[in-house]
Amino acid sequence: MTQKPRGSNSFTLVTQYFPPERGAAQVRLGSIVADLVGRGNRVDVVTALPNYPLGKIFPGWSHRPLQSRSENGAKIRRVWVWASMGSGLGRILNYLSFGVMSVLGIGVARKSHWVIVEYPTLFGALPAVLCAKMRRQRIVIIVADLWVDSIVEIGTISDGRVIALLRWAERAMLRQADAVTAVTEGVRDALLQKGVTTKQMTWLPNGADTEMFSPGPQDLAVRAELGIAPGEHLFLYAGTHGYVHGLEVVLDAAQELVDEPVRFVLVGGGSEKESLQEQAATRGLQNVTFLDPVPPEEVARLLRSCTAGLATVREGDVYRTIRSAKMLPTMSSGLPVIYSGDDEGSRLVAAAGAGIVTKPGDGADLAEAVRLLISSPERAAELGAAGRNWIESNASWHQLVGNWLEQLDGIELAAAGVAAATDQGVSR
Repeated sequence: MTQKPRGSNSFTLVTQYFPPERGAAQVRLGSIVADLVGRGNRVDVVTALPNYPLGKIFPGWSHRPLQSRSENGAKIRRVWVWASMGSGLGRILNYLSFGVMSVLGIGVARKSHWVIVEYPTLFGALPAVLCAKMRRQRIVIIVADLWVDSIVEIGTISDGRVIALLRWAERAMLRQADAVTAVTEGVRDALLQKGVTTKQMTWLPNGADTEMFSPGPQDLAVRAELGIAPGEHLFLYAGTHGYVHGLEVVLDAAQELVDEPVRFVLVGGGSEKESLQEQAATRGLQNVTFLDPVPPEEVARLLRSCTAGLATVREGDVYRTIRSAKMLPTMSSGLPVIYSGDDEGSRLVAAAGAGIVTKPGDGADLAEAVRLLISSPERAAELGAAGRNWIESNASWHQLVGNWLEQLDGIELAAAGVAAATDQGVSR
């Protein structure tokens, strides 16, 4: 293995998703990199040309195979990908192209002490793990989603020989890692069942930027920009509009509330956005507004003008391991969360006393939660304060990343001890 640099560590993050793209993974990974840099570490990032969730390369970027630049103290190396959204062959090519092209980015990246591999798909993660292994670097795989399990659950591929092969490859990849990081408790439990050892396991859940997302006065310009009428209450969903999120429940709630002073604002992009817009238009829902993805700073500004924030997750066994990241900026902003779901995130909101949990996919239940918060501002304030307190105590990014680095140090020290004992045994 490479020797640890004096004074600080060096890291290479390999991920298909990274800012300036918008989405939960992008926010999470961007926050981790920012904190690593802030601690004095050297950080390289190998990622795709920004294309998500639009399904096309962002304006202002060339289509060259490899582009490198320094951004906020980190060296970012972006590789070309076949940009595509939705499902089917185009999306498979999107994943495969990053996996192949990431090898180019890793090849020119500086050799680092730890390689952090984000595992959204095997196509993107496996080549990075193999490259790092060949370069004799320590590997930590971050697992946010159970990708193979998910594609079986939603019926993308039937559970047969292909899935058996993918499960074998997944287990083989995880065995190569020095550390495996889970983002939720459910994912952690599933990884242990997949053969990850307790010695490998580390923990880094989603967190919040407590300075950016904080309680504060309303920006009156927000209501004017959105055409919010006096006395109208704003409920915000900010994040990816994907299948897993089941955002039809918001449209159902909006239909229940057409005659009440409520506006739902859905900010972001994703594979389901166009369908949701068409459904809202067909239903004639004037109380639903769709906005394009915006920077986190703009989400923070919007939240300060809201009555509550929304988090939604579709019903299903595979989704019970999810902690919707949408709840965290809302909680950090001192606002109550309405969480439509039956998963790890919904249980966290309930345990923290940070909001109201409604049945997944039940628009009438969500509408009742909206009515309750409007009718009882004191209760809304109590829920919001409890959420902010929970974030400050448990989920600031600086605290979470610091704990994670201590876990990685522990794994490294344990490995060094085993190596020393082995060397001593050989010398005898």
